[in-house]
Amino acid sequence: MFKKIKHFTAGFMLISIIFVSCKSNDVIKKASNSSPKYTDKKYVDLEKLYSLDVTRISMFGKESIPDFEKVIDFDKNNNIYILDGFESTISIFNEDGEFVKTFGRAGQGPDEFLRPYALVIRKNKMYVFHGFSDYKVVNLEGEFVSAGRIQIENPLKCKISGDDFYVFRAQLDQTFTKMEFILLRIEGDDFAKSTEIFKYDYPPGFKRLDYDIVWNWLLISDNGEFYFPEDNLNKYSIIKFDKEGQPELIFNRKYSKKEYSKEAKDRFYSLYERQIKKGDMEYPQSPPVVRKMFQDHKKNIWVILGETYEDNMNPDYENTVDIFNERGEWLYSFKSQYLSRNCLYNDGRIYRVLPVNLDTFDQYIEVYKIKY
Repeated sequence: MFKKIKHFTAGFMLISIIFVSCKSNDVIKKASNSSPKYTDKKYVDLEKLYSLDVTRISMFGKESIPDFEKVIDFDKNNNIYILDGFESTISIFNEDGEFVKTFGRAGQGPDEFLRPYALVIRKNKMYVFHGFSDYKVVNLEGEFVSAGRIQIENPLKCKISGDDFYVFRAQLDQTFTKMEFILLRIEGDDFAKSTEIFKYDYPPGFKRLDYDIVWNWLLISDNGEFYFPEDNLNKYSIIKFDKEGQPELIFNRKYSKKEYSKEAKDRFYSLYERQIKKGDMEYPQSPPVVRKMFQDHKKNIWVILGETYEDNMNPDYENTVDIFNERGEWLYSFKSQYLSRNCLYNDGRIYRVLPVNLDTFDQYIEVYKIKY
């Protein structure tokens, strides 16, 4: 489950979005933005609350590029749960960053986990995914409830929106070159039945560099509406869908596509030099436009775009952040060292996962409060 898939080539220039059950006579609203609404005053600010020491927790899973949304989740009381895939444990911190407890250990017993790599909290239960396609359900104290197996081909990620499960999966053709991503809404609690609500043909196909996670391009709101870029390799345009997968709104802004910086290019080449020289991978010249989206407590859409800190590993690099409202109106734009792809949002707060300090091996999660 959640297989590692190599990332992308740069020779393809067209992205096609396939709308599931889309009627030809549907009218899709469009919002084109030439400039943000708020330019002469600060629209939003970030107040740092605390730093959470997670040095003793290994959040790195099977992927070479960590996806922290897989190993971090929150309950209704804003407690934060962090999965340690190496120790097979789950640590709990309260909303003030204070340590509460750790439960679990390696093994196959009721309260044990065998090579866990992801967790998802739904109401008062936690689904812990392990092995290839197995999962174990425990309560929020870590006590065993049930176990099961996902009968879905190539599931990449599972997410909760409201009371519903969503699974993002990959589908390859028989030649293992073309690749399609599919969003499923799960019926019931056991992953046995699902409804396909969205498809996306990924033009670079299966042969690609593993530096960006397509799931980050997708935002699912609490009411089941979701957002996805129209053509993320070429232009700044986002489509809003209703919960059945029908497109409702397209919003965009003018965007000048830029190539990766020298720092990012050098880093990618050092990571994948052997594969690039063998011809197994092709180097992408420019980053995708939308790198991460989340929706805040005011229903505003935050978009982190273009090259980010994770690409170039420059600690002084300022990432570009845009904020849109639900109608697609561009409200505000700013630069920030504190927001990047390795950020999570929960209840008015942004959790920024810092990289491991290579000298001390310390690691922290910085917590910021959004202030309008």
